[in-house]
Amino acid sequence: MLLTVAAIDQYLPIGLVLAGVLLLYITVVHGDFIYRSYLTLNRDLTGLALIIEVKIDLWWRLHQNKGIHELFLDIVKKNPKKAAMIDIEKNTTETFEEFNAHCNRYANYFQGLGYRSGDVVALYMENSVEFVAAWMGLAKIGVVTAWINSNLKREQLVHCITASKTKAIITSVTLQNTLIDAIDEKLFRVDGIDVYSVGEPKKNSGFKNLQKNLDATVTSEPKTLDVIDFKSVLCFIYTSGTTGMPKAAVMKHFRYYSIAVGAAKSFGIKASDRMYVSMPIYHTAAGILGVGQALLGGSSCVIRKKFSASNFWRDCVKYDCTVSQYIGEICRYLLAQPVVKEESVHRMRLLVGNGLRAEIWQPFVDRFRVRIGELYGSTEGTSSLVNIDGHVGACGFLPISPLTKKMHPVRLIKVDDVTGEAIRTSDGLCIACNPGESGAMVSTIRKNNPLLQFEGYLNKKETNKKIIRDVFAKGDSCFLTGDLLHWDRLGYVYFKDRTGDTFRWKGENVSTTEVEAILHPINGLSDATVYGVEVPKREGRVGMASVVRAVSYEENESQFVERVGARLSSSLTSYAIPQFIRICQDVEKTGTFKLVKTNLQRIGIMDTPTDSIYIFNSENRNFVPFDNDLRCKVSLGSYPF
Repeated sequence: MLLTVAAIDQYLPIGLVLAGVLLLYITVVHGDFIYRSYLTLNRDLTGLALIIEVKIDLWWRLHQNKGIHELFLDIVKKNPKKAAMIDIEKNTTETFEEFNAHCNRYANYFQGLGYRSGDVVALYMENSVEFVAAWMGLAKIGVVTAWINSNLKREQLVHCITASKTKAIITSVTLQNTLIDAIDEKLFRVDGIDVYSVGEPKKNSGFKNLQKNLDATVTSEPKTLDVIDFKSVLCFIYTSGTTGMPKAAVMKHFRYYSIAVGAAKSFGIKASDRMYVSMPIYHTAAGILGVGQALLGGSSCVIRKKFSASNFWRDCVKYDCTVSQYIGEICRYLLAQPVVKEESVHRMRLLVGNGLRAEIWQPFVDRFRVRIGELYGSTEGTSSLVNIDGHVGACGFLPISPLTKKMHPVRLIKVDDVTGEAIRTSDGLCIACNPGESGAMVSTIRKNNPLLQFEGYLNKKETNKKIIRDVFAKGDSCFLTGDLLHWDRLGYVYFKDRTGDTFRWKGENVSTTEVEAILHPINGLSDATVYGVEVPKREGRVGMASVVRAVSYEENESQFVERVGARLSSSLTSYAIPQFIRICQDVEKTGTFKLVKTNLQRIGIMDTPTDSIYIFNSENRNFVPFDNDLRCKVSLGSYPF
């Protein structure tokens, strides 16, 4: 025993030294990682618990295999007399019981006409309770609805309708003329397609008065003639069309459920909330994330036909709204509004959506006293990101711990900044990003896992474009978003750019998103979009900013351009400064206020009757009118960019 104690006394100092060396090694080599893991431990564990909760709930729903319409009926039975849908324009309120009866009229009428599961009906209608009643009613009999953007005209409208292979079109009284115009121009034939108007049809249009027929239809539950379950196709939702013709994404019942319920669990949306919806409900954000809180969670839903910055807070107070769905652009519009008394008395506690830029995030929160629930995802994607702790500017987070990282279906991979193509190793696999790096988000596709299946688009060729193979192992596949994101050292993820929104000038990559972020805070500027255009005898693309002046701002054009130029030249590196400014009357937007650049890129530096163009003078660091002499120099390649 004495020998043992002596041995311990002899070797104890050596052991302590070795332990100290080991601790020092761990601290030096892994100390930063340990510290970062400590800082984000609560967030990562909360996120992990959320993922587990959502997955368990979804697996249970898959086991039950009930369609959205059946889950909605469960909500109706729990809250028959509670306000379900409030239509601001029509000044109507329908209880869950009344709204279900409204849906049943659609179901029974079209079932009586012989419509069955798998048939398609296109909805070309503005924001309204009618739109929701139409698709929910048709879902009860398995009819797939195509949600057509109500802002579309002619070629794009025809493309969306014909792509869906619809048997019928339901439109509103106010949109009839646009539809008639497309038909009269012989852009498409309506032979074999029934067109219904919710109201009195135009004379000689051949449209049928759907409202009259619905009023005469019974409100009981429709007959069950087909199997409609959690895995059935619910609707087609079209992409915004910022880079071309809109694509129809296939939305199944379980995907609708996962988006709506996932958002509710992530941000604490409850049945007691009142959801304000003013964004287009033909898109995922408002149509699922917004309206879905009523249909699947029992919240009340207040629907405005079209977003109005001046009426936003007035509506929220009048209808006692507590949650709203947003996109970043409307937050900028709200901040630009003069202060109104309703800002100080509203009960709005949460805004859920995407695209709120870091530079206006905190000013927005401070002024309006709301919590932001930012998220990132796409209609057709298999996974999404959520910012559960309100970290300014982040659209979500990815765990930095190797253990929790493997449980998450989302990763970032390195891509070429300009082309968006994945960068691969010598063995053909993609390179995963580490914290502190930027890359494209990919989400796992697994055919044997319904929650990670990629349904894609109606057009299979477009579907294949979104699938990237041999990502982390030979034979695997992922959904590629096409967006560039930045993953910081603490695991927070920030939207950086859309692939294709980066152009190369003077050997440098220029981010249009970053340049737009410099322009947007300028007083007197209503809208701005930045893009690269080709100029003769120059490599790459030169930057061009198309801007819209605010009508109410008292300032002549040259003074405005001078301020814009001063802001750009003082905030950006020389290669990132747009070399042209186009003053526009307006810029083309999608229904969700995303700026469409394709037409502006096509016009390039050409003159248009309504616009004026200025060119950057690098010597004086200001913008001057793009007159004929300067235009000649540019065309000859002699202008000193």
